[in-house]
Amino acid sequence: MTDFTNDTSWGSQDSKLHRTSTNEYKFYFGLILLAAVPICVLLWVHAAIRHLSVPAQGPLRRAWSEAQSITPRIFWG
Repeated sequence: MTDFTNDTSWGSQDSKLHRTSTNEYKFYFGLILLAAVPICVLLWVHAAIRHLSVPAQGPLRRAWSEAQSITPRIFWG
């Protein structure tokens, strides 16, 4: 049986891969967030005019939520 607990090269490669993946995730999250903000603002304004009241969730929070649900699908789905 192989013991990986004392192999330092194995752990360093794993953390480098995780760091790259995290940076890539943040990059895509930012792009999706920037694309979602104008759409969510338009939808928020439309809902406010149509119902004559301010929606509970603001446009930035809705865009953030959309980016949080879409970005993981790129990497893990």
